[in-house]
Amino acid sequence: MEKVKLENFFFHAKFFCALYIDNHTHIAGIIEKKAEILQVYALDPARLMDGTVLSDIVQAGHHFTLGLHPQSILDMNIEEFRMMVKTNADSLLAIGECGLDTFVSTIMQEQIDAFKQQAYLAEEYGKPLVIHCVRSHDQILQLHQEIKPKKSWIMHGFNRNKHIARALINHGIVLSFGKELLNEQHPLSTYLSELKDIPFLLETDGKDIRIEQLYEHCSHLLGIDIRTLKQRIATHFTQIYGTI
Repeated sequence: MEKVKLENFFFHAKFFCALYIDNHTHIAGIIEKKAEILQVYALDPARLMDGTVLSDIVQAGHHFTLGLHPQSILDMNIEEFRMMVKTNADSLLAIGECGLDTFVSTIMQEQIDAFKQQAYLAEEYGKPLVIHCVRSHDQILQLHQEIKPKKSWIMHGFNRNKHIARALINHGIVLSFGKELLNEQHPLSTYLSELKDIPFLLETDGKDIRIEQLYEHCSHLLGIDIRTLKQRIATHFTQIYGTI
């Protein structure tokens, strides 16, 4: 029995060290199985044209999340969304992306109401929450204090300053970094090394970058090798989502 446990440990350790995890991306073309890349597809059910895409993602060995983006909260009512979550609960990684966006025409109170409904739904199903936030971090912190979630909240595509980063981290919100990390003039590059012992994730957000680029640059900024970074992020991912 102990031998089996030891073999499983070495298998998972080797697997963690080999895997690039793209914590947030979007569908662009054919969904393919990739030996060294695990992708998390963020799907907005109000924009989902092909229902078979969910099974395609799972069969390719990737994950998906479901959430009503601030710009589409008027296109699907919450009961329809709840039913879709219920139907796919077993394979659903998280709720989101959902959130608050000052650049979206929908009035803020409606955005807040939709966000809270999705946040409580995430708690009901025991799922983490993936957040889209544009210049609304104070409101997100207030909602976090109000809702007091037991599951993790993940701030996708975080690209703000160190002060906001620390405020979110102090509330237990996980940061997921994207393309801005590659810009040496961006504030992220100057303070990422201060966050190296704090759980974080990396993502492409479906943009014209490769997840390997982010890992390479991030490992350089942190002063660690890619193998170590892969293992850390895979460990963070498992702690946050409860799976790999």
